[in-house]
Amino acid sequence: MKRNTVRWIAAILLLLALAAGLSCPSIVEAEEATKLPMDFTKGGVKTDKDKWTYDGKTPVAYSDSTIEVTSEKSSVTAKVKGKNVKHEVWVIRIKIQDASQLRTAVSKDTYNGRGQAKGEDIAKSKNAVVAMNGDFFKYENDVGYVVRQAEFIRDATDTSRKKKGQPICFDMLVVDNEGDFYIVPQARTKEIEEFIETRLTPEGRTVMDTFNLGPALVIDGEVQDIASSQAAQQGDYQWNYPQQRIALAQTGHLEYAIVEVFGQTDSTAGLTLEEFANLIAEKVPDAKIAYNFDGGGSTNLILNNKKICKTPGLREITDIIYFASAEGYVEE
Repeated sequence: MKRNTVRWIAAILLLLALAAGLSCPSIVEAEEATKLPMDFTKGGVKTDKDKWTYDGKTPVAYSDSTIEVTSEKSSVTAKVKGKNVKHEVWVIRIKIQDASQLRTAVSKDTYNGRGQAKGEDIAKSKNAVVAMNGDFFKYENDVGYVVRQAEFIRDATDTSRKKKGQPICFDMLVVDNEGDFYIVPQARTKEIEEFIETRLTPEGRTVMDTFNLGPALVIDGEVQDIASSQAAQQGDYQWNYPQQRIALAQTGHLEYAIVEVFGQTDSTAGLTLEEFANLIAEKVPDAKIAYNFDGGGSTNLILNNKKICKTPGLREITDIIYFASAEGYVEE
């Protein structure tokens, strides 16, 4: 066979292979997406154990036709008692097929009371691929504008407990029904209603979840000035105090990242909020929105029902945010 003929055949085979790869993405296109039920008591589809990747005994990645999860472990140096100490950092990246796979769940499957549970137990009950702690809204039941899985829970933004004579006012993270993130700075009823009327309703979008803790660390790709953030300083964030921290970011449409920095031990203290915001800018440079969640002893990062970065003094929690598989889901 002539050399030119061989080259042409090889080129054609390569093009066919590339075309096959492009036509068979690991995550199905949106028009074929399977939607999970909005009922907060329902979870996702149980994962396929053969689709998990482990580093030793630690789950580090999962992929099926509806979700991709990858993780990166690194470290950051921070001062502890005047010494430079390395702190473990985890970045979990998630890509989902449909917005319904970004979900929330609560302890004991009820919004009532202050009942708490282990984060991994809540995650397991919902077949979570990856989960993190939420904002403790059940326990801190006198603050915030709260929506979960499209269900309105309460509006206590103007009647919440006071600090320096004023109601505590949070930067609020809004997740819409398309899975996109927004920040309503120092949110109160008026600002929230205006945001919904001007930003969501004209686009035919609705509120799926809201979170009331923060503060916002990144907005529109820009790291926020935590030192001058009124929301950070009036909330219970210990903003200038180093501690274990966790944040949730959106990096693209239906693409997200969770960032956790290890702390809570005698040798590791964690980061201040300002240090944490700068860390996110470094580790997740494509973050559009990044939002701080309850840190310290509430910090939970869970993969395949296994808590990452186990530390002493961790407490039970009231709620989680999680990402679930929808592969093979059949509507009941």
